[in-house]
Amino acid sequence: MKFTLDWKEYSKTARNVVSEGIVLLKNDGVLPLKNKTKVSVFGRIQFNYIKSGTGSGGLVNAPYVVSILDALEENDNIELNYNLMNTYKSWLIDHPFDSGKGWGQEPWSQEEMPLNEEIVNKANEESDVALIIIGRTAGEDQDNNLTQGSYYLTSEEENM
Repeated sequence: MKFTLDWKEYSKTARNVVSEGIVLLKNDGVLPLKNKTKVSVFGRIQFNYIKSGTGSGGLVNAPYVVSILDALEENDNIELNYNLMNTYKSWLIDHPFDSGKGWGQEPWSQEEMPLNEEIVNKANEESDVALIIIGRTAGEDQDNNLTQGSYYLTSEEENM
């Protein structure tokens, strides 16, 4: 039997599942963002789409990917802090994304850019709000556990 996937319906369902799965920990009146909000985005994962599954789930070839930065840049109500973004881009040259060594050997988390007071203070001066983006890998027979870089934040993530 041949089955053809209805990509329109599939995409609609996937978007709905994602929107229903979002959890906001606390909103102190920051959301929704006001028009022309200046946003500093912290965390290297803003540049890297993590497609996880540690096997067949991670090997899916998606027809397109919309990253966090793509979505933010497309929003006319948000002004991104490109100075901070360029600081991250410079750091990433010597600290590339670690995709691992094959099936089930992806790192749980990625090295995070160390922040100092100068970077943070400058971002604070140039922005109204900050977003912190982190990411994790998990998958078949490779669930996360109670260690730093898995369920717990790494020391650099804590510092961020």
